Amino acid sequence: MKKQLAILLCLFCTYFSFGQEITFEDELAYVDGKPYVKIEKKSKRKYFVYDVKTNEKLLKVKVQSRYNKRYNRYDYDLYFYFYPIKKDLLFRDVAVEDETNLVQFLYDEGMFQSKKEITTTVLLEEFKRLSARAKCEKILKNDFSQIINDHFVSIVQKDTIVINEMKYRCVYTAFYTKKAMYDRFGKWHKVVFPYEGSRHPNLIWKNVKLLEELDKKFTVIARGYEGRGTIYASMMILDEKGKDMLAKNAPHRFQLVELFGNFIKKSNKEGDFYETYWTTFDPERWKQIQEYKRRKNTTRARSPFFQKPSQSRTVIRNEPKQ
Repeated sequence: MKKQLAILLCLFCTYFSFGQEITFEDELAYVDGKPYVKIEKKSKRKYFVYDVKTNEKLLKVKVQSRYNKRYNRYDYDLYFYFYPIKKDLLFRDVAVEDETNLVQFLYDEGMFQSKKEITTTVLLEEFKRLSARAKCEKILKNDFSQIINDHFVSIVQKDTIVINEMKYRCVYTAFYTKKAMYDRFGKWHKVVFPYEGSRHPNLIWKNVKLLEELDKKFTVIARGYEGRGTIYASMMILDEKGKDMLAKNAPHRFQLVELFGNFIKKSNKEGDFYETYWTTFDPERWKQIQEYKRRKNTTRARSPFFQKPSQSRTVIRNEPKQ
């Protein structure tokens, strides 16, 4: 049992370390050796995506970037235009620098992986599913707009992983599921970075008892994503044998989904999760947070998301006349 779970976790970690193998031949993109889509590069920031079988033009993709002085980086916008259904879609904070990045993004989002012929109806379904991830109109504190049952799919050599992932969308912070686990079970047992240079790893807890009435232990993989246009906190759960506990017919699926939903609704600022997290993965960020709190107590400061470090506005009050 433990051996099977160890193998599954190993494959999960391998996926995030290497991802799918993407190759190109005459504009045709192959994922793990199988033809996926045709990519026509018009310029460094403009691409066309075609159906492999029919050569029909499916998407126009445009990349825009802006320099963010506060964080000394570039912020990216990714625009999609669906030709057959004449619809636009915008993703924020998605960096696409070449054809490989674009194919990886489309594949990770589950686009065009169906064995069905890509008809207008199928493409409309793809659009609706993808648009559900694209943007949150508002974020909710201790709540979420919807729960998406997504699929984590990976092929590593001859081994295929398909794990259900529950995403709680439009939450106040992408750390909700991570903090919930930390507050109840202490520090994580393993970390997996989704890509090189990431400061936000997926956190893994092993052998934790989630349901009081059930004498059963689980492995929890807590994740999350926070961008300028969308945000979610998510989790994946395996049992002691490595079975997916969020699969459609899993016996405790609804209990677990409801449990983490309640964790989000009851979340608070108490505890030392954030200090432990930031000092472990980004100590400089923790210093910035502490500095902001200090300045907030002595100055009338703007929000940390919009204020430059050197632009605090000090409130000067006239002393009362004697």
